[in-house]
Amino acid sequence: MGILLKKTVRTIVTITFLSTVSCADNAKNKSVTGIWTQEGYGRIIEITDSTYTYYNTTQNSCSSLVAGKLNERFKIVRFNQDELVLNPGGIVNYYFKHSDTLPIICKKENPETDKSPERNFEIFWSTFKKHYAFFEKRNVNWAGVREKYLPIAKNVASDKELYKLFIEITDLFNDGHIKLEVPDSLLIKNEEKQNRTTKKTKSDVKTDIINEYVKDAKSYNNGVIQWGYLKNSQVGYILVSDMNDFSHYVSATNLSQKEFEQQYERRLQSKSPIEQFNDELEGVDYVMNRIINDLTNSKSVIIDLRFNGGGYETVALKLLSYFVDTPKHILSVKAKKDNGFTREQEYVLRPAENGYEGSVLLLTSKRTASAAEIFALGALAYPEIKSYGSTTNGIFSEILWKSLPNGWEFSLSNEIYSDSVGNEYEITGVPVNYDMDYPKDANEFYNSFYQNATFTDLTIEKILSTK
Repeated sequence: MGILLKKTVRTIVTITFLSTVSCADNAKNKSVTGIWTQEGYGRIIEITDSTYTYYNTTQNSCSSLVAGKLNERFKIVRFNQDELVLNPGGIVNYYFKHSDTLPIICKKENPETDKSPERNFEIFWSTFKKHYAFFEKRNVNWAGVREKYLPIAKNVASDKELYKLFIEITDLFNDGHIKLEVPDSLLIKNEEKQNRTTKKTKSDVKTDIINEYVKDAKSYNNGVIQWGYLKNSQVGYILVSDMNDFSHYVSATNLSQKEFEQQYERRLQSKSPIEQFNDELEGVDYVMNRIINDLTNSKSVIIDLRFNGGGYETVALKLLSYFVDTPKHILSVKAKKDNGFTREQEYVLRPAENGYEGSVLLLTSKRTASAAEIFALGALAYPEIKSYGSTTNGIFSEILWKSLPNGWEFSLSNEIYSDSVGNEYEITGVPVNYDMDYPKDANEFYNSFYQNATFTDLTIEKILSTK
């Protein structure tokens, strides 16, 4: 999941960074006040005293992305006369170069006036050209897309036609991080999917796993994480359903889903962005200490990410830190910019103080996506962690949001994640040690647990047969 998604700060991942501003640098710059252009990402930050405005730019367009108090939104990693390094709450630092003035297109007196379908197409196409990182990997001829679709865009007669055009283009990628945000009145309903009968859902499968295999299961934050012992064994089991909503905001355990969400959201909204980010990691510490204590007699533990679609990458890595015992460089990240990439940043995972000491088994599927895949990617650096299931989904990047002149918003994948030796897993997904040949289709995957009208988790059965 990406940093600075458009709707809410809850979609921003987090990690705690300490300011490393040197005395020498501080002497040169009494403050970071000024205009700073970000390396890659197409953003500019304007800092005045303790406040900031963050601008999102595309070709000949600029809009205010977010604004507020600087220390409530960013941590200053370092700065000098020419360069500012900020951390927005994730594992990737943002590098900025000093600029003398804000571009004219970012000033209110010069808004985007051409909102024609052709103009919107040009902004859409040029933004992908500049920032999208996987044209070759996803076998998309972007120059060919412009040649084919620009003449069509010139003759579009309505917003609905333009939306259909963009959907046709984005379907070429098969990238789960490419999204379009448009007015509800334009949304195209897929009648085939609506009418298709799904025998079982993700929720059904997770519920039946807990009921069928786990003894005296415990749950935290409305089921974001559940744990216990597999029945008749000393094998621990941890089901992680999401990589967000770990903050310890709600103590009551007898609430309905709606009541829990209302109380959680109310507490969340009372916090600043930085507080929210820190609360997520503190929530992981809180629940993992409970889990480690409860599973103290286990010889091995299963971490089930088969139904986890992502969330905060730092939550994922914080969770992983409880199952390793050695600091390691586990991954690197770089972002697309123009015809090259930003500087590559390495991430070193450090073990939690009160970590799990038994052997670890990881379960993944094609439903394991985004931040959940980053857990799996990090686990590759620890060969003692054995994995079962199928390769993950293959979408790792930040979700980089941009806007069009007509007010619509779209996202793309601009970051490349690699393991400690430079291997990339975009599209292919993180591999497993023991392939259980799970179906790629979500419905087929969920239904595969119910053969002959009975529920069976063949992966858990296989693990139990070896214990």
